[in-house]
Amino acid sequence: MSVVPGLDPGDVGDRLDRQIRSCAQRIRQHLALELANIHLRVVQEIVFGVGPAGLPQLLDREMEALSLLATAQCDQAARAILDEAAARVFGAPLAAGVRRRIANAVRWGLADHPAGRELDRVLLVTSTAGVAGLSGAGAIDALAGFPGAERVEVLPPVGVALSGGCWQHWRGPGNDDPNGARSWAQRALREVELELSSEVSRRFEVIRLSLGAVLTDAVDHGILLA
Repeated sequence: MSVVPGLDPGDVGDRLDRQIRSCAQRIRQHLALELANIHLRVVQEIVFGVGPAGLPQLLDREMEALSLLATAQCDQAARAILDEAAARVFGAPLAAGVRRRIANAVRWGLADHPAGRELDRVLLVTSTAGVAGLSGAGAIDALAGFPGAERVEVLPPVGVALSGGCWQHWRGPGNDDPNGARSWAQRALREVELELSSEVSRRFEVIRLSLGAVLTDAVDHGILLA
């Protein structure tokens, strides 16, 4: 498939960079708003509902829903970025076969990039209201929301969950303190927001590098070689 004649590779990269920054910022803002809503729901349940003992189950369920939301938004944005950027380069919407070739090339590029290999991980909320990363190909598969089905998307899914220590802490004796639970939840959700924001930025940075390399190569050669 031939590219549009006279394209400047630098202009292709600049437009892709602007598009990616805009998408990443929009997703980060949406997730921050959703985390603020989660915080309100958690506080209401601690005070008027489940109490501190039910906090792990409640928050784990909220984190699962947040993971699915973040994954869906990143997948949708990645598809739009690929389709729009490639259509500018080739001058028309992509045929299904061409799109698969580009998506496969971008996935291979992610696997070759150090930051891309680090995307297969789960963010675990710890008992100290921090967030730790659990890496490895099986990490995401262990989450209930992602049962290990084969994905066709460019990016791996986003996963946020609670560590085992959280369940033990809030089920233990002496931790039935609504004020302490509210304070802990506030700190934990703030840490999730910070880590998730970094995770989104990292994902779209590697998309920029990998897709940019594929499209620049196509412009340099005047044809898609992937």
